[in-house]
Amino acid sequence: MLEEQLLVEFRGSLRNDAEEKLLELSDNLPLREEIALTEVVLGYLEESGAISEHDFCPHQDQAGHRPCRIIGYSLPEDSSRLELFTSQGPSVDPVLARKDIARLSGWAARFFEYAAKGDHARFGSFQPVLEAAETIRSQLDRIQEVRVHVLTDARVRDRAVDEITVFGRPVATEVWDIERLYRAAGEDITRDRIEVDFTKLLGRPLACLEMRPRPADYETFMVILPGKAIYELFDLYGAKLFEFNVRSFLQAKGAVNRGIQKTIKDEPSRFLAYNNGLTATADEIVVSTWHGETVINSLKGLQIVNGAQTTASIHRALKVDKIPLDDIAVSMKLTLVPPENLEEFVPLIARFANTQNPIQVADLSASDRFHQQFEALSESVWPPGEESRWFYERARGSYQMARNRNGSTPARRREFDKTFPKSQHFGKTEIAKYLMTWWGHPEIVSRGAQKNYSAFMFGVREKLGEEEELDKSFFRETIAKALLYKAAQAVVRRARLPSYGANVVTYMVAILAAQHGDALDLGVLWEEQQVSAEMEAMFAIWAPLVHSEIVSTAGSRNVTEWCKKEDCWVELSGLHLPVPENLPVEFRSAVPKIAQSFDGSEAEDEQATINECIEIDAVAWAKVMAWATASKNVDDFDRRVVHTLSGYAMNGWIKQPSLKQAVRGVRVLQAARLEGILPEIT
Repeated sequence: MLEEQLLVEFRGSLRNDAEEKLLELSDNLPLREEIALTEVVLGYLEESGAISEHDFCPHQDQAGHRPCRIIGYSLPEDSSRLELFTSQGPSVDPVLARKDIARLSGWAARFFEYAAKGDHARFGSFQPVLEAAETIRSQLDRIQEVRVHVLTDARVRDRAVDEITVFGRPVATEVWDIERLYRAAGEDITRDRIEVDFTKLLGRPLACLEMRPRPADYETFMVILPGKAIYELFDLYGAKLFEFNVRSFLQAKGAVNRGIQKTIKDEPSRFLAYNNGLTATADEIVVSTWHGETVINSLKGLQIVNGAQTTASIHRALKVDKIPLDDIAVSMKLTLVPPENLEEFVPLIARFANTQNPIQVADLSASDRFHQQFEALSESVWPPGEESRWFYERARGSYQMARNRNGSTPARRREFDKTFPKSQHFGKTEIAKYLMTWWGHPEIVSRGAQKNYSAFMFGVREKLGEEEELDKSFFRETIAKALLYKAAQAVVRRARLPSYGANVVTYMVAILAAQHGDALDLGVLWEEQQVSAEMEAMFAIWAPLVHSEIVSTAGSRNVTEWCKKEDCWVELSGLHLPVPENLPVEFRSAVPKIAQSFDGSEAEDEQATINECIEIDAVAWAKVMAWATASKNVDDFDRRVVHTLSGYAMNGWIKQPSLKQAVRGVRVLQAARLEGILPEIT
């Protein structure tokens, strides 16, 4: 009975979240209700590790006798499996029949067929679905299999859908109904789902060396795994093998990965000697003796806390590059951690084991402390008027659960809604989106909620300071940034842009922060708890201009993928956007000189801005570059531009900077003068 009630609450939470998500979507977007529910469900699946990323390409082609229907897709750069997502939207019936699941899966598979064949005219002129089809067509050589995810908020009694073959690729179906999704949303789902029987995986128990004497609160074993076993584990469980904060860094791109791949290809017998191996934990380990040696028969709750690059590279070698793994062996330190010690123990193991790649030296417990501190502030800091508070969802779905449980009567529910309005709550992925945008990383925000969240968690302590305690001022400023972001979303939705609305929002707010952040008074936003009509009007003018710039700078490239590139932000960050003569009340006084408003004609001081850079000699630019490299007050893109300008100066300004480069260069020069690095202009 309790479980049934929890499922009812969970379904209500899903639907409420989907209704809120619907408000963020443009009115002219196809399959809006289906997209809203899919976005919410995929949020849970990304947090649980079932998928790693997604892009939306909604299309419904019901004409004729061979219809197709698709909501979204995912084709990670290092993967040979295409993921397709489909849904019928909020379900009217509490149970979805197997024939409905098969139909939805078949329609999605047909989308793959049309995309693979190049039959793209049927998709019309809607750019996201055309881009998805073109991406699939261009990547056919590495697509070896297809998996269709059918998402529903109903129950599905029979999830079995026969595998089919489309365009020479096997197409399997994964069904995520309300019961399975509820289990996936649980905190322990990642550990509990991964059980390994080595007698089946290897054909014999796994030989091990046990640490002696045995410590009181854990056990550790040293083992050597064949490369094929690593491949099988990753192929079966994928990102679920890794802790939440590291699983998004599996792309085999870095120098360490290239070295791993080279060893696999050229010197496989030396892999064990060259590679640092894996560090893993488990909740349960079954140990016995086999032919006189200590062996591990099976384990439960496997988590690889260091070795994501090694694991992904081995998998890619066989899956994509077709390199045999017969001579590959990997060492692994396996630690048995009792469930009661997991929260304390595993983050520390992850921290101290991850020393090979700097991006992985993350204090996971410190990262979690950020959310704990922010949640505590949300519970203690009242906005002006003291009539309502902001609700911070440290655990996804906790807002709706709290509303259901605290609002047991109509009167109590009205009281809850008055204290915690729906418009005043957000969660971990949202705060990551707001702050990463404000910090100048719209290209990372555009890569999807999970990748952006992972990048945020790795960078938040570096940005704020390792031991920095969040205070009320930080909370108020974050809420102000959330208000700006939410207002931009509402404006873009009303603008009825043809596509890329989410990208326009993050780039537009990032431009506002980069060009006018110092001139904005976030305290005004906190006091008013809303964005002024003048600011919204300015956003309404900016939105189509940002959209046009994104599309034009992409050129012939896939626009969705272009938005994920650093080069896109370099291009967009210098975009001149008109500022009204009568500034919104959020502005303190006036905007910086280099970001003054213009009426659509060429800015009068464009050449003056370029000249201001050229007038600085190579020695001075070298001093500025050295200072900018060490300063926390200069963002990454400005540092790169300064490095470029310093090179131009050393070559005698044979090549002049573009206006966009000059805008950034002047901003850094102004900051350097304030710091005393350069003398003030007299």
